[in-house]
Formats: sequence, C-alpha cells, structure tokens
Amino acid sequence: MEAATSWKKMRAGVCSIQLQALTSEAATLVKQAVTLATRRGHAQVTPLHIATVMLATSTGLLRKVFLQCHSHPLQYKALELCFNVSLNRLPAPTPSPLLSPPYSTTPSLSNALVAAFKRAQAHQRRGSIDQNQQQPILTLKIKVEQLIVSILDDPS
Repeated sequence: MEAATSWKKMRAGVCSIQLQALTSEAATLVKQAVTLATRRGHAQVTPLHIATVMLATSTGLLRKVFLQCHSHPLQYKALELCFNVSLNRLPAPTPSPLLSPPYSTTPSLSNALVAAFKRAQAHQRRGSIDQNQQQPILTLKIKVEQLIVSILDDPS
C-alpha cells in the first residue's frame, strides 16, 4: 500500500512539473483534458484529450478556427465524431484488486503528450532565440498555440 502511495506522489510530482512549464491558459487546457480522461476512465491523458477539449469548449482554439474559416457545420460535427470515436477506442484500465481508488483513477500524462510538451518547449526556445530575447530557459512557458503545433507535429 505504501508503494502505491509513493507512486501516486511521484506521478503527481511529474504532472505538476509539466504544468509549471505551461502558461495558465495551457495549464487550464491540460487540467480539462485530465478531467476528460478521468471521466472516461482512461489511464493516460493523450494529445487526443487535449484536441477534444479544444474542440468542445466554446473558447477552445480548434472551435474558433472552425468558426473563423466558415466551414460547414457538418465538418465540425464530423471532426467531433472522429475525436469521440478515437477516445472510445482508447484502452481503459482494468481494475486491479491491489490498487483501489483513488490510485487507479488518476490518469497520468502519456509519453506522446510529454513528448509534445518537449517539442513545444524546443520550438519556444528556437523562437525566443530568433527574436533575440535573452530569457532564461526555465522562465519560458509553453503557450497553447505551441502546444497545438507540437501535437499536430506528432508522428503518431
């Protein structure tokens, strides 16, 4: 039981470190994605969860893009349906008798999402060098736009 508690603390620590590297807007987006993953019973938060939140919320960037490009409403519904089908296909963990809630209900960040964070940070560092800003790397925060680009850049 003690090992499960330390594992949960370690995962929570990694998650809080990742969230500290985000702007408040991006962190809110990730928290909403964690809520979505939890509600659906997924073990991990993936880039798909982030994209779904951006499409579903009224202030979400993907939703704004669809409204600005005057796309047909059925295209929006089709993308929403594709995301929902993809989320339904994500594996949900099977309950373990050794781990009882809340240990098994807190989703972790997927490797793909952590990699997206790293790509966004690298992109931001390159952008700040191009703009001749002498900001220390630790103070750079990932913006929503950079997170989107890094998610779209994901080879998977």
